[in-house]
Amino acid sequence: MVKIKAQLTIQYLASFIFFIGIVVLIYISYSANIPRFVEEVNKENTRSKAYQLSEILINDPGQPANWNDSSVSKDQIKRIGLSDHSTNKTNLILKSKIDKFDSTFNCDTNFKEVQDRLALNRSFSIFIFNITENGNRDLLFSCSSPVFPKTVINATVKRITALNNNGKIELAEIIVQM
Repeated sequence: MVKIKAQLTIQYLASFIFFIGIVVLIYISYSANIPRFVEEVNKENTRSKAYQLSEILINDPGQPANWNDSSVSKDQIKRIGLSDHSTNKTNLILKSKIDKFDSTFNCDTNFKEVQDRLALNRSFSIFIFNITENGNRDLLFSCSSPVFPKTVINATVKRITALNNNGKIELAEIIVQM
């Protein structure tokens, strides 16, 4: 009976060590990118939430659509939207809805209620400016969280829209921060 012995050569050892080294290098390179990837995913999530809030404010009339009427009580308002429901045009908001939002929901004392009406569970800030003919910005409305946590991930969305101010169409800027 002939016995065959395994042979271990220097070439085999060198190639095996080289292979293991390449695998370890690839693993270290890949694992170093994971935290950056997760951070970018979180940033994109925050950006999308801020854009979604701006989209709801600009292109949704709210629930009920005529919540800016004096006949609609605060308890009847389910969702806040600033879109002009009578014209059914995108990117056209009503000054009367901004005024009712400001007078009905005091963000300084009832921020949680505003969060509920906008279906959000995080801190945010909303600023609405009227853009005058000479380019100046006059503040129409502001709503900020009483406690805005300082995090690494903050997003700001600025959008220019049309403003229906009692039949006169003007420019407005909505800024949403999260």
